[in-house]
Amino acid sequence: MKNEKIKIQIQNEIYELPQKAIKTWGGKTRIYVSHAEAGSLVRQFAKKFFPQYVVKVSSDSFANGNSLDVYVSTPTGGQVNEVDFKQISSFANMWEYGRFDGMTDCYEHYDNSGATTDNGNEVEAGVKYVHVNNRPRFGTVEAILNEVLNEGRMYSEVVKYYTDASSRPAAAKAWDVLQKMV
Repeated sequence: MKNEKIKIQIQNEIYELPQKAIKTWGGKTRIYVSHAEAGSLVRQFAKKFFPQYVVKVSSDSFANGNSLDVYVSTPTGGQVNEVDFKQISSFANMWEYGRFDGMTDCYEHYDNSGATTDNGNEVEAGVKYVHVNNRPRFGTVEAILNEVLNEGRMYSEVVKYYTDASSRPAAAKAWDVLQKMV
């Protein structure tokens, strides 16, 4: 069954992961959080603790690695307060397993990454690069609202860059929101 979920408990909170997150290496069973699963965990965390914010995640896989990008904003595209942003960033960064050191041109693995469930199971981090941004993701309704409401730009000036099929609906929805505010 491809939609089967497992539940894990971390710091007294229940999170769901797909069954495929359970991996066995060298006879030891672990829970492995890939870039896509890390995105799901960040969304679940934000929904539980910060439902007042808009959190968008995207993940990507590429040669020799993967990444997770997290964008956090208010519903009108503004920045979230620093304390809340740090909590979201901290949770997202748990799933990063190292960092690139430009001085030595090497990727260095962290000694402590991932998490441990409340019953002692290791949850292994599987994201090479995590980026958390205190701003809306470009191409979203929140990004347009931020430019108009928080940056003082004209709607027509902002949406002239929203020309492809995936961004036009965001422009239309932002227009509707702005009209309701008038």
